[in-house]
Amino acid sequence: MSAGDLYHSDFYLWSQGQAEALRAAGQGKRGSNAVEWERVAEEVEDLGKSDLREARSYAALIIEHLFKLAWSRRSEPRGGWQAEIVRFRGTLEDVLTATLRREVEADLERLHARAANAAAKSFESEEPGVPRDVALRWSLPQILGQASDPIG
Repeated sequence: MSAGDLYHSDFYLWSQGQAEALRAAGQGKRGSNAVEWERVAEEVEDLGKSDLREARSYAALIIEHLFKLAWSRRSEPRGGWQAEIVRFRGTLEDVLTATLRREVEADLERLHARAANAAAKSFESEEPGVPRDVALRWSLPQILGQASDPIG
């Protein structure tokens, strides 16, 4: 796959490769004041990291809402949580590449812990007596609604 194709199909992977290439090229350009190679490499690298942060953030938001749905005994605001999950899934799918998918899957345990904590905080005042199973876990296909969709 060419670099141009990779740019369109997996920006995160492309950006990491470009950062590495810029650093290597910069080492061969001793004394050049025209380009600050290390800073350019860091900026390009950060572009990909931004997509990774966005993917992790939307996955955590979806998981938080799945916890709320699993814990809540009330009929509302279930519909609102489900609608937000659908919106968050769309945004996550827009940014998720094969490489980012692997990164998010590798980080699911931490994302579940973060989301459980956030959901529990909102439940302290909303439904204080309801038991909260923080050990619940969903796979990335479930989070995306691609397999055994937890919201139906």
